[in-house]
Amino acid sequence: MEKKYLSQPWTLTKEGSTQILVPSPSLTQKEPSKFPAFFNPAARFNREISILIYKNFLRFPRKNLSFVDSLCGVGARGLRVAKEIPNVRKVIFNDYNYIALQSAKSSSVLNNIYHKCNFSNNEVCHFLQNHFDYLERGTIIDLDPFGSPVQYIDCVLRAIENDGMLSVTATDTAVLLGVYPRVCSRKYYGIPLRTKYSLEIGTRILLGCIAMVASRFDMIIIPVFAHSYRNYIRVFCKVSKSNRLANRVSENIGYVQHCFECGYRASIKIHDPNLKCQICQRKTRLAGPIWSSNIFDKNMIDTLIQNLVEPEKTFTGDNKHSYVPNKIIKKFFSIAKAESDYQPYHYLSDEFGKLLRNRTLPVSIIVKSLQEEGFKSSTTIFSSTGFKSEANVSQIQGILNKISNK
Repeated sequence: MEKKYLSQPWTLTKEGSTQILVPSPSLTQKEPSKFPAFFNPAARFNREISILIYKNFLRFPRKNLSFVDSLCGVGARGLRVAKEIPNVRKVIFNDYNYIALQSAKSSSVLNNIYHKCNFSNNEVCHFLQNHFDYLERGTIIDLDPFGSPVQYIDCVLRAIENDGMLSVTATDTAVLLGVYPRVCSRKYYGIPLRTKYSLEIGTRILLGCIAMVASRFDMIIIPVFAHSYRNYIRVFCKVSKSNRLANRVSENIGYVQHCFECGYRASIKIHDPNLKCQICQRKTRLAGPIWSSNIFDKNMIDTLIQNLVEPEKTFTGDNKHSYVPNKIIKKFFSIAKAESDYQPYHYLSDEFGKLLRNRTLPVSIIVKSLQEEGFKSSTTIFSSTGFKSEANVSQIQGILNKISNK
């Protein structure tokens, strides 16, 4: 079996300044195969965001900086950390796929970073429990599995150092977005909702789950950044030891109340399934428990935006995903910087299409109109047609009615 996979064609691709040895078919397949090793070129944007956040997190001096790529695949993320963040002392790669691990090892030699890389061929929790102890833990641990990450969260928390960073990806979006609510309740301890803003609800259910698991270990999480797309949800959290603050985890946990009759939604702290809609008095549904507080470190985002400079030579031409312009990344972070992230839900412009005689106004015009009426409002990174506002759905309808009658 090993000879079969090793005999298949492999290609050197480039991300940033890092060369990565990948299975050739993965560069052209719509859905890259797990075998002989998994590499998703479409996740380049995801990795670019990660590298920028890691660089910012590690910009202050710390002892024995390490990065743990706990499910590394061909090692794309860990290789880029080792190559592009020089102050990281050690990068540890782990994967159950021996072929993928050998690929990562070969790439580390090609990038002249083999001396700072360690490799482990093991199951995730077994690796984390045996590789780390009280004296040595990971500064940043990345967890990027196929499907749900929840079965590994407690293992990762045991292996991370105090004030370290945890980055987690969930690709079981159908579960978190409400297609399988019972599975979500069983795995994440939260009830999702199938709504127009399910991506944000799913992201906050994931954060809420991590926060509650961390509190069992007398730890707290502080979300630094979170983003999502159709097939993944990704969160970045600082993790700190504090039994005093762990006792207060409930302060950041809440629920979203949603009315499927009129579209009303609100953030509430107490689970009460009998709540009625404040507008139409119909019975509402609840999503949660979710992380109901801020999810962005605005100071970090501001620093990232200021330091983004378009490099002179970036396009390598080896595949259509080989280049992500910094202007796109800058726009993405700028939206997050201005977002009202304390509000755990958003609206979509097409929800109000009937009011506007089946016209859909640009989100920028809707946000500006709401702000002119005195309501704090913003766009959101969770949807290109989404917006947040302190105005409720009835007030938004009234303001947009004024626009349609002009």
